[in-house]
Amino acid sequence: MNTNANAPWRFIDSHAGYADFSISVSPAIERAVVSGEAPPTVYLNVFDGDSITIGVNEDPYQVLDVAFCEGRDIVARRRINGGGAIYAGAGSAFLCFYLPLSLNGVPQTATEAFPSILGHVAESLRERFGLAASYRPLNDVEIDGRKLIATSLKIEGGAMTFRILLNVKAIDTETAARAMPMAPEKVRDKKHKDLGSRYTYLEHELQRPVEHRELVEWAHDCVRRAFGGVTLSRGALSEREHALARDAAAQLTDRAWFVGKSEATRYEPFMLEGDRIGRGRRKAPAGLIWLSLLTRDGTIVRAIVNGDFHPRPTASIDWLEDGFANLPAERAACVAHIEAFMQRGDVELAGVEASHLIDALDLALAELAREVAA
Repeated sequence: MNTNANAPWRFIDSHAGYADFSISVSPAIERAVVSGEAPPTVYLNVFDGDSITIGVNEDPYQVLDVAFCEGRDIVARRRINGGGAIYAGAGSAFLCFYLPLSLNGVPQTATEAFPSILGHVAESLRERFGLAASYRPLNDVEIDGRKLIATSLKIEGGAMTFRILLNVKAIDTETAARAMPMAPEKVRDKKHKDLGSRYTYLEHELQRPVEHRELVEWAHDCVRRAFGGVTLSRGALSEREHALARDAAAQLTDRAWFVGKSEATRYEPFMLEGDRIGRGRRKAPAGLIWLSLLTRDGTIVRAIVNGDFHPRPTASIDWLEDGFANLPAERAACVAHIEAFMQRGDVELAGVEASHLIDALDLALAELAREVAA
């Protein structure tokens, strides 16, 4: 695959549901770009219905009201990318970058990517639409504290997948809030404390309808600002990508995948009488951390680390969880493991410090101590 600075990038413009796109087309393009079977790709997708995705390191029973979603036939999927639960409505848009890291101007880390690319995205919204949009660390674009853009990022396999969701049209915020109840820690540092007041959308801010042409022009402008004089050439998915999309959908619509980071999946098959679970959660700049420990006779059997952060690589959270196994359920041993993990040169958790994980650990250990004392 030619990734020199002068080679055109593929631009695709289509309509598909947010959740279905996220578990089929998006992973297919990502895989094809990583393997060199597809060129650098910029994809603008306008959603044709409402749906939800949760991040790869999230438990649906922690971040969704699953019974409510099922009762209302709200489509909810677990994607392969990081970040948190997102409700996307019909008419809103995805601007997605699938880019080899070897290309000039493509960020190599999440720490670099979020402010660099989202700063340009906010700049484009200010200059093209006259909006007071600004980048809010770690991974949002807001207008006076109201979220206009949500994102997810994955950097591994020699490529960057950066997915930028622009709220274009109104959603039913009451339904969205019921479907995705927010933990109080999630909004403690926010100006607006509930989804209804935190959510905004382009047509509301402009007080007029937004044409599809404007979204296409905005997408091109974001590419120009973020990556320079890149030529975008209209294209389409290859037959190979269509096949990859079907394979991904078959895997990622499976119920076992959806609940793959739940205690029911990770703990219950291994639990014995007398086992105890300690849980703690803490808010970091990157998002909410949920840490739990399954213990037996004072020893950790298994651990789960969930949250809406963006680990690089994705598998690094597995390494963190696996390292707790067989440790004594004591602070010193667990802190040593967390600190060693966070110091690894092949791991990046942008917006998460060892102290945030340790805070969640302390809460989990405190809960275990209360259970023993009871």
